[in-house]
Amino acid sequence: MRRVFAVGVFVEIALLIIGLTWIRPSRTSPTQPLRPASSGAPDYRVEAANGTVVNIDLTATETIQEIAPGIRYHVWTFDGTAPGPVIRVHLGDTVHFTLTNASTIGMQHSIDFHAAMTPWADLPAAGATTLTGNYQPVNPGETKTFDWVAMFPGVFMYHCGVPPVLQHISNGMYGAIIVEPDNLPKEREFVLVSSELYPTAKPIHGVYEGDLTRMEAVDPQYVVFNGKADQYKTTPLAVKPDEQFRIWVLNAGPTLTDAFHVIGTMFLQTHADGNPANTLYGLQTYAIAPGAGAMFELKIPDPGLYPFVTHSFAYTALGAVGLIKVDPQAPPAPATYPTMADPFSAGVDPAKPLSAYTGKGGGGGPAPSLSPSPSGAAPAACEPGGTKLHITAANTMFDTNCLAAPAGKPFTITFENKDPGIPHNISIYTDESGATALFKGELVTGPASFTYKVGPLGPGTYFFRCDIHPTTMTGTFVVK
Repeated sequence: MRRVFAVGVFVEIALLIIGLTWIRPSRTSPTQPLRPASSGAPDYRVEAANGTVVNIDLTATETIQEIAPGIRYHVWTFDGTAPGPVIRVHLGDTVHFTLTNASTIGMQHSIDFHAAMTPWADLPAAGATTLTGNYQPVNPGETKTFDWVAMFPGVFMYHCGVPPVLQHISNGMYGAIIVEPDNLPKEREFVLVSSELYPTAKPIHGVYEGDLTRMEAVDPQYVVFNGKADQYKTTPLAVKPDEQFRIWVLNAGPTLTDAFHVIGTMFLQTHADGNPANTLYGLQTYAIAPGAGAMFELKIPDPGLYPFVTHSFAYTALGAVGLIKVDPQAPPAPATYPTMADPFSAGVDPAKPLSAYTGKGGGGGPAPSLSPSPSGAAPAACEPGGTKLHITAANTMFDTNCLAAPAGKPFTITFENKDPGIPHNISIYTDESGATALFKGELVTGPASFTYKVGPLGPGTYFFRCDIHPTTMTGTFVVK
């Protein structure tokens, strides 16, 4: 009985194998292009460096970027842009990487290359309390250098990995790195980085900060390609009719899936994570998870405008729309693409110097140095309520622009800093010039609370601020 059962199962399995073999399309079928081999193929993975060293330097700093018409946002960046520069290397290259932390607000930053195979942290020595390693935080004013080999081709994310990673990515610390296989056909190329932006409800001196509460609730106000809502509506990606071209798409997230779709055409080939070994044919829409990417090959015969969108339409109208312009008068495709490219040009033009974004031009620049309310003008109803004062910092803002204390009495200020990884303090000055300090509080890195003890002050209307953010986190201090 057992023998009959075993023979029957064997026959069923054999028939299933034969049937699957019979119905599988031929690899040489004219409707099924030959797929590249993926197992052990050197073009789609390497085991050793090729001897070429590419120097990549990034600087972590903060600046102001227009993320939608008239909306200026305090971005945290690599090299002054959100997203950071598009980086290009070849399969097998050794990347000699240097990260400089030039944070203007006292934050640690780090790097995480999804294209690299390197430990997040070294094995700690016995009794060690601090982790070391390539992806560990870099303090303000410090530099870290390490090497890694690009072993897989494709389009990969790089980002800051300092907790809370959600906040660092949402505020702009991400970018795309492309690892090209040597046999990739030469075509016109574009790079699109999808991301979400979460500005606060109100600006400070005309500049919006990132809202961690909205980030955690996945309540974006903008979903964009390459850092700005709808920018490729007015500056479309131009190609010629019947020209085969490719689009590298990275979804930086940090939370939403990008359902990438081009209206009016199909994808000839779709390569998951941009690796030519991962090939699908004739797709209409492709879902890219946060932290993942894809490379799309297209060929559009008819002139016209073809929108590209995320097909998650609850978010499309938040800025995730652009145009491909198929035009016989389109300029010739570039012969080469830069190692470090400007993200706003979709990876076509060389990256601009950091000063173009943090000083002059580029639509960026530091936060405006606007004076706060005159020291002689105290807000209405700002009256002392006792000797125990309280103030909170969140999203790089104070929850009040006036504190008051009774004259001639010592008092305390309980300061709650809700900004993870960001230092703030409370200092009191005679006026908004900040030239004469009446009290300087020590820095508190969030999330944390601290109670300052302040000696008695004479009657007057003074000025308080965070010394790390002296133009945006300010207020009036009343003593009476």
